[in-house]
Amino acid sequence: MATGSEGLTPNATLYGRKSLLELSDPTQPRDRACVEAFERELDMPWALYHVRRLFLVTEDGRCRPVKRSTERVDLGGLHHLAKRLISVSGRHGLDVEHDPVYGRARAWIRPRAKGWPMAEELFAPARVIDKKDQNFERHWDALVSGSAVNSLSPESPLTAAPRKDTR
Repeated sequence: MATGSEGLTPNATLYGRKSLLELSDPTQPRDRACVEAFERELDMPWALYHVRRLFLVTEDGRCRPVKRSTERVDLGGLHHLAKRLISVSGRHGLDVEHDPVYGRARAWIRPRAKGWPMAEELFAPARVIDKKDQNFERHWDALVSGSAVNSLSPESPLTAAPRKDTR
């Protein structure tokens, strides 16, 4: 679970500032079971995902909850998917982050900017489900085309009042 999370969200570990593997010592019996479970997970089927995130603001400039879309585009082993991602990304001149020890890789189409509103887009292997937030495509198109950045009216998809999460 931690590896999939860190693959899709580089700044998020499930255990504070360190990953579970950084906190584990494989030479210690108490940690060996955790490391073995991690190694089994690496051998399970993985998927390559197209991940898009929108970091939007309200009309008065407050940050809204992040909208996301995850779409599975391929299946395979983690190392196989990482190699394929690196190969395809290299042909297209995309930046790739790669951890050869654990096989994690990320290819950035649209890296995260410093300020909101912004859009982020990447490909990465993970073990999650396809997901797309309500109205994601409308918001994505508006932000990526630049029409929403230049229009801060109350009707703008980027400045509309935040909706209550009903999940």
